Amino acid sequence: MRRAPILYLSIAVGTMPAIAMAGSKLPQMDFADPLTGAQVVWMAIIMLVLYFLMARWALPQIGGVIEKRVSHIANDLETARQAKAKAEHAVTELNLAIRNARESSQSAIADAVKAAKERARAQSAELNAKLDDQIEQAESDIKAAQAQAVAALAPVAREVTSSLLMRLTGEEVSAERIDRTLALVVA
Repeated sequence: MRRAPILYLSIAVGTMPAIAMAGSKLPQMDFADPLTGAQVVWMAIIMLVLYFLMARWALPQIGGVIEKRVSHIANDLETARQAKAKAEHAVTELNLAIRNARESSQSAIADAVKAAKERARAQSAELNAKLDDQIEQAESDIKAAQAQAVAALAPVAREVTSSLLMRLTGEEVSAERIDRTLALVVA
């Protein structure tokens, strides 16, 4: 709020000369003075010369520079549009190539997996057939060995049975009866 009195004081001091000259005419507008008329004429001549210089020489050069710049910018924009179109086309081709490569690799993988499964099935069937043959051979070998062992045990069992019955009962048992009983037990 202290600035307000200073502001009022500066306005009052600034308007004093204007109030003092209010009675007199402004010298720059005094056309009765011969210098004022000459100044106005020269000002008009200079303005016309400047106008013609600007209209005939400076403005066309500025316009030419602006037109050059506009055409240069338009060419740059067109080049950029063409480059963008080429880049988009290249991206599209690249995506298509990637998609085709994926599809062909997936197909190749599927074919390889299928072939490996077929080979595994064939090997498995071959191994199963070999194992079945070996199992059959082993079973027949076991049966033959069992029959041979039983056949080898039969005379021993007959003798042991005969001597045990002899000791226990004191009578001799016939070999046919012992063979019949052993056949029932072994079967």
